[in-house]
Amino acid sequence: MFTPTPFYFLRHGETDWNKLRLMQGQTDTPLNTTGIFQAESVAQVIAKRNIATIVTSPLRRAKHTADIVAKQLPGAKIVELDGLKESHFGSYEGHPSGPWRDEWLRGAELPGGELYADFLERSLSAINAALEQPGPVLIISHGGVFYAIRKWALNNANFRPGNCELIAMAPPKAADDDWKMKRVFTPEGLDAALV
Repeated sequence: MFTPTPFYFLRHGETDWNKLRLMQGQTDTPLNTTGIFQAESVAQVIAKRNIATIVTSPLRRAKHTADIVAKQLPGAKIVELDGLKESHFGSYEGHPSGPWRDEWLRGAELPGGELYADFLERSLSAINAALEQPGPVLIISHGGVFYAIRKWALNNANFRPGNCELIAMAPPKAADDDWKMKRVFTPEGLDAALV
């Protein structure tokens, strides 16, 4: 279970592989121009949130997003956590999603990859480690890592944040309550501003 403390979750900005709908996994792809613009835009929103600690995946697309956000939060420290990396999809990295992904979600092994159950446990541990930092905490990670939040906080709700979508998570107020999720910022429509 998650440490019962409020936190923010931000998925990294767009990469060319996101745009092409290719599975990135732990392939260290950079942000593209849109992703940089998305990060700069969400940073303006985050600047008003008094974040004390930014905890980020060390993969370049998340770390670059964190560096852009941190410019608006001069008092916040940045902590990298290896456990916040995206799942390792093995030989499927760089390829589109397909039937293999559904099989993986049901427990199948991927050639050279990580088991889904192991990935969820790793993500849970990393999020809890992030929440040990001084708060409010902003976690900058990957869409797959959000699966752990869905599983242990949102009753497997069918939701996956878009690139640079900022989510506020509030813990249950009572033992039988659920976590609350609020979409704080979504960069939909920002692409038009780049044209």
